[in-house]
Amino acid sequence: MSGKLFLICGDDDYLVNAAAQERVNAIVPESEKTFGLEIIDGRCDNGDRVEQVVKTCIESVQMPGFASSKATWLQDANFLTGGGRASESALAKESVAKLTEWISEGFQPGQNLIITAPKVLKTSLIFKACQKSGEILDFGSGLKSFEKEKQASERLEMLLKQAGIEMGSDARAEFISRVGPETRLLVQELEKLVVYLSPGVMATVKDIRTITSVGREAEPWDLLDAIGNRDAKAVVLALYAFSGQKGIGIWFATLLEKNIRDLIILREALDKKWIFSGGWSTHLTPEATIMLNNLPVNPKSMPAWSLRKKVPHAQNYSIDELRAARFRVLEMREKMVSTALPEMFLLESTLLRIIGKPKPQKR
Repeated sequence: MSGKLFLICGDDDYLVNAAAQERVNAIVPESEKTFGLEIIDGRCDNGDRVEQVVKTCIESVQMPGFASSKATWLQDANFLTGGGRASESALAKESVAKLTEWISEGFQPGQNLIITAPKVLKTSLIFKACQKSGEILDFGSGLKSFEKEKQASERLEMLLKQAGIEMGSDARAEFISRVGPETRLLVQELEKLVVYLSPGVMATVKDIRTITSVGREAEPWDLLDAIGNRDAKAVVLALYAFSGQKGIGIWFATLLEKNIRDLIILREALDKKWIFSGGWSTHLTPEATIMLNNLPVNPKSMPAWSLRKKVPHAQNYSIDELRAARFRVLEMREKMVSTALPEMFLLESTLLRIIGKPKPQKR
């Protein structure tokens, strides 16, 4: 049997590992995996570790196995991603160049290597070497949030069939928005739904909200809407859905700061009559156009659905309130890294201060 090389990369570790496992199963029978499969941990944090991993990998592939067929799996090779500390040292670059040259020479019969990595630049020499000597499966990396959601929606169709669950369009949208685009989390939450639902029952939006957990990568639309609507009760309920997730505070702070920055820009545009509830004015002055184009993010490039959602939120605050809100979020983020106060306490207290006292109800 001729040697085989597979490079499998992408942000979605579930898809990457599933594809790698499929290749391993095709090369090494289940009964021979004890002696026929060697897994090498490719996670490195310095050049010395990269050198050691590359040396071990090459030796493993070249050494004959005790089984009828053998495969080496270089797993989670983060030093191939580039840009990190593990790949920037001279020793690491030298080791990757050695691995690239060795791959370019081709594999002998019986030599099989599967490499998995979070990301490998298509312009890199090792990517081109793998492309020439083997097969590449790229599940995408560095995708924008809407691109990830689109792929997750397409993937959900297949996962629903495998799980035997029916779900309407509204329930699917709710499921993706809560769980996020990561396949591993989608599978886990679908398993919970299988146990929760009776056979043949279609999952509803209410079922999704009752049984599924909010994923780390899910956009917290409910929380951002509650802040924009100045609804204190909704803020507390939205935060509660994320409780128990460690390290969520800094992520939230970054999203909140970005959202408030957008609201500040829209509030100023409203005050200057550049924008209305229906959209941007068609009579912007040249000065206004230049100012908008020079912003870090041109609000005129916002998607229409985002604009329809955020303009009413901007109308609920004055420009001074929004500037104060941005200051409070930055202050909260600093406290998260410099004090021992619980993240959820800082989030809840900061957001309630931003919203302010609820307006008195009309009798």
